[in-house]
Amino acid sequence: MNIRILLLAVLCGLLACAPAAAAKSHAPAKHAPAKKAEPAAEHETVNTPGKVIKEPNAFHGVKWGTPMAAVADLKVVEKDGQAAYATVEGAVYRIADAFLSNVVYGFCQDKFAAVMVEYKGRKAHDAIRKFLEAKYTPALEVEGRAEDLGWPIGNVLIRMEFSKEKDTGTLSYFYQPLFAPCAGPGGTAAQ
Repeated sequence: MNIRILLLAVLCGLLACAPAAAAKSHAPAKHAPAKKAEPAAEHETVNTPGKVIKEPNAFHGVKWGTPMAAVADLKVVEKDGQAAYATVEGAVYRIADAFLSNVVYGFCQDKFAAVMVEYKGRKAHDAIRKFLEAKYTPALEVEGRAEDLGWPIGNVLIRMEFSKEKDTGTLSYFYQPLFAPCAGPGGTAAQ
């Protein structure tokens, strides 16, 4: 289990690498009348030619920011400073035709902020990728590696990594505003 936790921590370090091009622009259009500030939306949107994409506000029904005690059947497997990682025994989820297992929920300062799941096989990898690309945008390759993919969607970074040698992959979601304080060494925020 510690390898999965380490992988989750390494992936979190990539949060700062999310391309700025995927961020929503808040600047008013040239010659447009100034708009009155509106209350912040529950989640951000990203503008892509042809469609508006809403960032995921939850994973499998658990909303970002949910306290750990509010998620049924969690078993804490590791604590690291302000970060805690928990699993639900026997939980198996599905995206498209792919089954996901070994679910690890990440909490920062007792708030749900990340999740990592595993899947087996190239067929599952391709099915998940196609599902995410249809729902959001084409994947971005991370550091030019075709097997490491990312979708920076508003405040959420979705990552996929696939190992040809092991024929397994991981799918991770990071809600950056809540996970950032725990992404550093030791899971502690700079104070």
